[in-house]
Amino acid sequence: MDDKFLNNIRQYILKQIKEEKFSVNQLASEIGLSRSQLLRKIKSLTGESVNHFIRKVRLEEAAKLLKHSEHNASEISYLVGFSSPSYFSKCFLEYFGFTPGEFKNQDNEVILKSLNKIETNQKKLRKLLYFVPIIIIIVGYLLIKYYSASQKQTNIQPASIVILPFLNLSENEDQDFFADGITEAITLELSKFDSLRVISRTSAMSYKGIGKLSSKIANELNVDYLLEGSVLYGGDSIKVTVQLIKPFPEEKHIWQDSYHQKYFNILHLVSNVSNQIAKEIKVMVLPIKRTKNSYKINSEAHVYYLKGRYLWNEQSDKTIQSSIKNLQESIKLDPSFAPAYVTLAEAYITSNKFLKNNEEKLRNREKCRIAIDKALKLDNNLGEAYITKGNILGKFDWNWEGMKTMLDKGLKFDPNNAYGHRLLSDYYLVNSNFEMAIKEAKIAENLDPMNPFIGTWVGVIHSMANNYDKSIIQYQKVLDIFPSYGGVLSELGFVQYLKGQKNDSRNSFIRLQEIRGNYEMVKAYKEEPMEDVFRFWLSGVKATNPKYCSYPVLTAQVHMLINERQKALEYLEIGYKYHFEYLPIMLFRPEFNNLHNEPRFKKLIKNTGIVLNTSLTINKNNFNFKD
Repeated sequence: MDDKFLNNIRQYILKQIKEEKFSVNQLASEIGLSRSQLLRKIKSLTGESVNHFIRKVRLEEAAKLLKHSEHNASEISYLVGFSSPSYFSKCFLEYFGFTPGEFKNQDNEVILKSLNKIETNQKKLRKLLYFVPIIIIIVGYLLIKYYSASQKQTNIQPASIVILPFLNLSENEDQDFFADGITEAITLELSKFDSLRVISRTSAMSYKGIGKLSSKIANELNVDYLLEGSVLYGGDSIKVTVQLIKPFPEEKHIWQDSYHQKYFNILHLVSNVSNQIAKEIKVMVLPIKRTKNSYKINSEAHVYYLKGRYLWNEQSDKTIQSSIKNLQESIKLDPSFAPAYVTLAEAYITSNKFLKNNEEKLRNREKCRIAIDKALKLDNNLGEAYITKGNILGKFDWNWEGMKTMLDKGLKFDPNNAYGHRLLSDYYLVNSNFEMAIKEAKIAENLDPMNPFIGTWVGVIHSMANNYDKSIIQYQKVLDIFPSYGGVLSELGFVQYLKGQKNDSRNSFIRLQEIRGNYEMVKAYKEEPMEDVFRFWLSGVKATNPKYCSYPVLTAQVHMLINERQKALEYLEIGYKYHFEYLPIMLFRPEFNNLHNEPRFKKLIKNTGIVLNTSLTINKNNFNFKD
């Protein structure tokens, strides 16, 4: 009777499975029970809430579609009533122990074992339900006994939050930089709480100007809380209004407040807002003892700083020089404000991406070192300064242990810094510790889930470990969210080619060139053999002086695809001669596996100070890491 009842429930759910908003009330009405009767019945039979039971049915139907239809994971997520592919993937992984892509590629025997394990656990849960009243009494007794002792210890409740872009209510629309600056300042301040997961600025800013429901944003970013706000700036004063929202199970406005004060107290305002949020979420500040910032900033200098940081965040060749000028002006007006030096150092690093003159790049590196050392001298508790210092030591000096020391210090002060965790993955990579490299990259991805570069980087590390299957699954996950992101299409094309999937590789490269508007390359890919297209691309790269090509490693990669080893080595050596920043890490690329025993390649390994595990020269798709 009970099985028949549950089967009927499943059939009702399946009829409405495409409906994202299919509710408990609708289901209760369909079967002729009250909401409370349905809740009690489902709970007694399965140990689950009705919402969980509905989601389980959706996921099981999704599993069937993955195995027996031509739809991709994104399409299936909507077919079974999920609001977003990312949330679907998260729920699917939690239930089956595989991502949708992994599930599709698994043997039926492996899947059967996983399903049997789920069924066994559910049976155990149903048996456990008979003992729940006794367990509650015992647990209650133990909690009462433990309560007084626990008061002396810190009780950290895991929580997560995104600070959404604040609205600019000032009369001057050009002052968006100011609202963005306040948003980022609160994000940075909250990031110092190691018992709180704070979504990074990059992901938060992707929602700027988009009128999405709070629940949808929370689902996509997998967060518990959202902070919204507005800024009114004029003269020497500011007014900031904020409200803290908990979107689930029903949207609830937990706290709101307004702050109206003189500009020179802006850092004090940011600290107050952050501490109030932490208090409302009941987050304790550990392990660092935080001191209240009594620094009174020069208002004009801070405006230049915010403009400079706003322009730097654009990461554009059109804005980077303006960013540097604004930061220099800020420092001129207030030479004691350490964050301005940190952003100036980062701006010099960014500007090097757009320079072709190697002498000018070297001068920028020196300016970068001077700026970051000044920042640390002014404030030795600034996490972002240590992280930038670590970036400099790794990227410019190839000083890997110095890099690690600085990153560890920076993440101690700023544990939610996605950039720091991403850089730490580089450190583990250059030491051939792929498991830790992936772990740190995934922490960065968790903190910055709407950053396609970080998501792609996770896939790149899998490919460097010669795990092409996991690499492709990761790239497809990024493409589900960012279908026009060129970086992931390029990486996908390379790994598909190495895996022997040449038609898939061709299609990925065609999509990449279409996005870039390079229709000459599109035509070549459609009409010519892949190897001839690669030669055509190389001829274009070498039309100018090859000694100063902006990305010698990419040129070497393409030479390896057509088995031109000596030319590949020549370009890798050009990269070493001009101290190309990413050379050491790129030496791990699978395109170079067949160079591992070459004396010239071994010399590059030695000179860059990396540890390369040459046993990984053969493609091992069984190479398994815990994600």
